[in-house]
Amino acid sequence: MQKILILVNRTYSNKNSFYDGLRKMLPVDVGIDIAYFEDIIVDVEEKNVSIYINNKDILDYDIVYFRRTGGTFLRLAATIAVYLDSKNKVFFDSAYKDVGPAGAKLTAFVKLAVNGLPVIPSIYCYTESIINNSRMIIEKLGLPLVAKDLHSQRGLGVSLVKNEKDFEKLSSDTPLKNFMFQKFINKKEEFRVLVLGDKVGSYESKKSTDPDEFRNNVCLGAKENFIDIDKIADDVKSISIKSAKTLGIEIAGVDIVIDDCGKVWVLEVNRGPGFTYKSKKSSEVLNIANFFVKELEKIR
Repeated sequence: MQKILILVNRTYSNKNSFYDGLRKMLPVDVGIDIAYFEDIIVDVEEKNVSIYINNKDILDYDIVYFRRTGGTFLRLAATIAVYLDSKNKVFFDSAYKDVGPAGAKLTAFVKLAVNGLPVIPSIYCYTESIINNSRMIIEKLGLPLVAKDLHSQRGLGVSLVKNEKDFEKLSSDTPLKNFMFQKFINKKEEFRVLVLGDKVGSYESKKSTDPDEFRNNVCLGAKENFIDIDKIADDVKSISIKSAKTLGIEIAGVDIVIDDCGKVWVLEVNRGPGFTYKSKKSSEVLNIANFFVKELEKIR
């Protein structure tokens, strides 16, 4: 039997009428389910992605139809579309996979994973489902783990979850936020790689001066040390450039983590990254100027 999944949000009042009418019109050997975006779980294990709806693998369906996303679930629909497209699955409307920058962090993260980039193991579920899924998240990612607000920037909205009670605090303190939960990585080194087109524009290490701070964000007090581009490791260079190209970002700040076992992870790819203007050691702005000049030469 072939199967169709229709995804709606909980505010869709005509769900049952639409289901009943469609059910009557479809052949008897075609099954149909209507489910809520709120029940979607996105499970990323480095380069492997799985998406579940009510404990069913979304790949079990032959067609997925995004019926009602509203503004709330546009980004999630884009994420699902990117995943289905990578698996050559049929979904409607195909325009969702091209949502672009509006797809934001979750969509970009899944796009990196399905294109073979080494992203940190992560799980997404809707805010209202966090408590119900907390034990599953702990079993998969361990403790402590990182909770990342999908709309956060510069390290804000990123916190450690140390025990199951922290999930309750997260839900009550920030009920309107959407979180992605990530495995905690013991960082040996963290780098920001500025990618300009298909080349590296600058390379710097970042390290917090606070021994109790796990975030190495410059705006939170971390120290940056600019390194000669020629000294960048080949794997860090290739992963950074491929990450930016995968997301179609020509001027990208790629955050790379090397764990205590020497494995390279993509932490995040930033569109419109922050720059260091005052340090004489930073060549970021100079290299961007040179990048613009070369691009202008192409269109003369």
